[in-house]
Amino acid sequence: MNWRATLLRLLRVPHEPEPPPGSPPRQFRAAPNFFKLRLLQWGLTHVVVLVGLTWATWFVRFVASTPAPRPVVWLLVAAELFGWTAFLLGLVFGGLMVRLDYELRWYMLSDRAIRIREGVATVREKTIALANVQNLAIRQGPLQRILGIADVEVKTAGGGSGHEATKKHTAEPMHVAYFRGVDNAEQIRDLVRAGVRLQRNAGLGDPEEHQHHTPHPHVTPEDTRAAVEELLREARALRAAIR
Repeated sequence: MNWRATLLRLLRVPHEPEPPPGSPPRQFRAAPNFFKLRLLQWGLTHVVVLVGLTWATWFVRFVASTPAPRPVVWLLVAAELFGWTAFLLGLVFGGLMVRLDYELRWYMLSDRAIRIREGVATVREKTIALANVQNLAIRQGPLQRILGIADVEVKTAGGGSGHEATKKHTAEPMHVAYFRGVDNAEQIRDLVRAGVRLQRNAGLGDPEEHQHHTPHPHVTPEDTRAAVEELLREARALRAAIR
């Protein structure tokens, strides 16, 4: 049985996202070192949990060796068994989830928009029009620098600072998107920047429209003076008629 297909079906993970508006998009993937980084983070987390469970087991045995009430001892034993069961299940399925989280990342870039989808248990998809992009940045932590990967941050107008919004809300703000764990961050940034420039230049209008647009007639100072004198004459005539 294909464990991958079965797990995706159970989690109801959607298929490949629709391309963003515009030209056929270029697709980018997270680098293999991004998977290694996530695997390292997952492993360190389980090492910490293992240390905690080991200490808990010692504590339960110590309590059991004392004249503590038996219901308390049985409650501690049940909690210990639950903890070890959850830990073993995490070892089995956690690694699979890390692998799927790495594989099911879609970074799409067309000449008009960006579409990013990530996540397995919780799927997050964002579409950002290049015309709305306000800021581009490359984020790189110490471990990422060692592994040769980085995140490209794309920020649109509104919502304030992305870091401030992240502090206030548990969810990532909708006006910020990331190409996470890529090994060609500068190339992606330059391509996005070129697309933004193209969209903004297109927003100025079609040059052919300006060529065929009827120009305003040129007004000389003499024409302006004559118009003012004509208005003055009409004003004097109107005043005389009123008297």
